[in-house]
Amino acid sequence: MASLSQGVTKGKKIVLTASRAENSIYGYDPFVAFTNTFPHKLFPRSFLKDWFEPLTNPDGTAQFMPYGLRKAEALLMDEFGEENVVSANAAELDKFVGKDTKLICITSMDPAGLAYVSTTYNSLIGFGGDALNAAEFRWLMDRPVMKRKGIKKLLGGAGVWQINEAGLKDSLGIDYLFHGEAEGALIDAIKRILNDEKVETDIHGGKPTPGQIPLIKRAACYGMVEVTRGCGRMCQFCTPTMRKRYSVPLDVIMKEVETNIKFGSEMIFIATEDIFLYKCKEKFKPNKEELVKLYKSIADYPGVRYIQVSHAALAPIVYDPSVLEELAPILLEKSRWSPEYRPSYRQKFISVEVGIETGSTRIMNKYMKGKALPYSVNNWPELVLQGVGNMNDHDWWPLCTLMTGLPDETEDDLLRTLELIDNLKGSKTFLTPLLFIPIEEALLSKAKRVSLEGLTELQWEFITQCWRQNIDFWAPDDKLWIHSMIFSVYWTISRWKHGRHSVKPVMKLAGFPDSFLGGAFVSTSDGKFEPHFEIPLADELVSREIEKQSAEAVSKSSDN
Repeated sequence: MASLSQGVTKGKKIVLTASRAENSIYGYDPFVAFTNTFPHKLFPRSFLKDWFEPLTNPDGTAQFMPYGLRKAEALLMDEFGEENVVSANAAELDKFVGKDTKLICITSMDPAGLAYVSTTYNSLIGFGGDALNAAEFRWLMDRPVMKRKGIKKLLGGAGVWQINEAGLKDSLGIDYLFHGEAEGALIDAIKRILNDEKVETDIHGGKPTPGQIPLIKRAACYGMVEVTRGCGRMCQFCTPTMRKRYSVPLDVIMKEVETNIKFGSEMIFIATEDIFLYKCKEKFKPNKEELVKLYKSIADYPGVRYIQVSHAALAPIVYDPSVLEELAPILLEKSRWSPEYRPSYRQKFISVEVGIETGSTRIMNKYMKGKALPYSVNNWPELVLQGVGNMNDHDWWPLCTLMTGLPDETEDDLLRTLELIDNLKGSKTFLTPLLFIPIEEALLSKAKRVSLEGLTELQWEFITQCWRQNIDFWAPDDKLWIHSMIFSVYWTISRWKHGRHSVKPVMKLAGFPDSFLGGAFVSTSDGKFEPHFEIPLADELVSREIEKQSAEAVSKSSDN
């Protein structure tokens, strides 16, 4: 104990941390974390004390940290020694930051509340300040330990671009911003920082080879394990398409499963841009045998209580629905989502995030031409309906994202999306409407962002039609009080912020029928969801063109 006390007093050379919002595990419910995108003033401080639960090891170090930070931690421990590197929760930083500390490394996905969900829902609510993610990041950076002289601060993570966009670097006391993947450039940059050499404020990572990617040494939040990196479908609003696709070997995956369980996680969260990318065949066709082997290996590992998958594409399971049939028993047994967890859930189900994005084949051809492979995006609405139907047949209830505001979007594009949403009535889904946000590294990074103030009535219909379906499916017994709350909040607060285009769509969300209000879009669905489509495969030339564009995008990104 004496040596530990001495080490704590002197501090560690490099300390890693994250905000409470980003390194809590919320009872192994990652979807609860989305509430951090809501206005922070809606949450009393007394409530937040219990809401956030960053867990601590007996030695004071953080039990869980975001996966990306754990990867950086492993790189730093290998280079500088485990005795010089530590990850600590925000409230425990004083125990590890001392006279020997030279650098504090921070990670954040949403430090200024400018990510897709934060921008959309903070604006929609319309009062209560900026997102809780942003408020918690400020709380971390305002701690006295962060202001000690002689200690440099480096911020990385998926949200690092927000600091420059919001002009917050100086006010938050951040010295360096690390953009991109850490494995190829982080160590060299930190060596130079520690040697007091001149280092550019904005540091850009390279494109690592698989051999440069380290194994995590401690548990990640939700027991996260990366099984693929990169994508290749060429969605222009997304960053993974700029990274070369790579499937992690099973033995490497299982070593990280072992580490997560050893250090206290009960869940394994599968990090991937698409669950079906794992060792996929040509044109993104799923490799059923390898997928079953992967998930059975994880499910059979002692101590794994839950398995959660992050993202999935629809095209692979339209091509081969038997993949769902094979995986469903494995994942259902390990699902967090059951009546035992929440009595409002009618049965046990599998949840995964699915990007629908639009119902317009014109928009798909312009910005997401590879999203439907091995099919053509010319049949995108039918593919979406069939894919969701196939998922529902095997107790997969997807959380589906859709967006408005992509460059050059027209009213006809929006009508096609609204028709698709209408045709999804009766499906077992959670529809999440989002506003388009240009993200660093994406091909559309220079595009104009859309704001709530400029939304048309059709765009408001897009948002409210999604939430009408969510209320109908997920909260049918609570409609009365939900409708009353929406009506009251809108007419007392939100109406004056959102303007006249929002009136009819929001009143429909408050329970008034389409037949009474009319408006820019009127639902015609009978609520029956029974898709049966035969969808033709894409032309070979289309597949080759997308593969060529993907390779060029990855190469260009590497050069930059």
